[in-house]
Amino acid sequence: MAESDVGSIIRRVGIFAWSLIGVMLLVGAAFYLLVEGRVILAPLLLAVVVVFVLNPLVDWFAERRVPRVIGTIIGFVVFFSALSLLVVVLFPDIRSQAEAFIERFPYLYDQTVADLDRLLTAAGFANPAIIDYEQLVAYINDPENRSTLLAILFDRLGTLTTGIFEFILVFLVGPVLAFYFLIDLPSVQKRLTAIFPDDYKSEAAHVGRQLNTAIGGFLKGQLLVAVIVGVMLSFGYWAIGLEFWLLIGLVGGLLNIVPFLGPWVGGILGVFVAVTTADVPTAIWAVVVAVIVQQIDNNFVSPAVLRATVRLHPAVTLLSLLMGGAFMGIWGILIAVPLVASIKILLGHWWRTRVLDQTWEEASEAMFEDQEPSRLLRTGEIPIVTDEAPEPPVVEDEND
Repeated sequence: MAESDVGSIIRRVGIFAWSLIGVMLLVGAAFYLLVEGRVILAPLLLAVVVVFVLNPLVDWFAERRVPRVIGTIIGFVVFFSALSLLVVVLFPDIRSQAEAFIERFPYLYDQTVADLDRLLTAAGFANPAIIDYEQLVAYINDPENRSTLLAILFDRLGTLTTGIFEFILVFLVGPVLAFYFLIDLPSVQKRLTAIFPDDYKSEAAHVGRQLNTAIGGFLKGQLLVAVIVGVMLSFGYWAIGLEFWLLIGLVGGLLNIVPFLGPWVGGILGVFVAVTTADVPTAIWAVVVAVIVQQIDNNFVSPAVLRATVRLHPAVTLLSLLMGGAFMGIWGILIAVPLVASIKILLGHWWRTRVLDQTWEEASEAMFEDQEPSRLLRTGEIPIVTDEAPEPPVVEDEND
């Protein structure tokens, strides 16, 4: 092996080692900032989702010489009008099913206790001590127990107050942030591009479009998948005559915003309600509905909707969700997959273009699910604005 080749390998290994250390420090600092500043993470996350959803409409108006302020206002009116219409349509059924659930809760609780008692007895546990609903109410109403429960409640009052404050903050600050982001988005993109040296502006724009494709595709796609899964679960449980079918479908759809979670939780809830309110055949049909929805989601809905996502192994996705939940709770779970996908794009682009000497196009094809990443990147919903259209570097043939 030539001395120059050895020196090149050593140089690349050194670059990789120092880059890896830098990335680890950067990721650690990012997680620290996210944990310490999690109070602003929730409204910022909502703002990002709203921006990705409404920006195509605002851009459509801007292309027709409508000022972005007017286009943003129209987008917000359309968005919140659609949400209000959805609430008006679904609220009566949701309220009636919720009232029926509250009314039947004592019976459902006692039925669950009886089923657990039979199950534990069959498993070999003698006289399992599970209190029924009347015993639970009597325990809560006992003065001594009530004082203990109140003490625990007051101990947790700070956490509860913080949770209520964060909930209000999300829906007050999030839309305001989204409004200003949508208005100033082109100028913000130009300023972000301007911070890079001239020789790297085109490459930074290319990587920015990759990040936009991955994050935007995941957020919008996951919302659409959640709606589809919720509709399928609700319709399936309605078709088999299951009680509380709309509530179960709504919960399953909302939880499907987290990958893998929705159909499983919806299926467990459906089987539980079928066992406690109906009979074994209904429970079997609930299992069938959950399995069918899960298979349709995995094999048809998600692959079709989430075509522009970064290739992440299911094990990596699951570990990312667990780590995000351990660090930041529910908000960490929500941002875990987009964050890991973004890190993979940055590291993958650097490794393939700097170490493996691949072109930008080849690096993109290796990371994205879609077979035409260049088309996806050209049609990104929030393209990075540059003075010149970025082109991937051309690798010259050594024989020329």
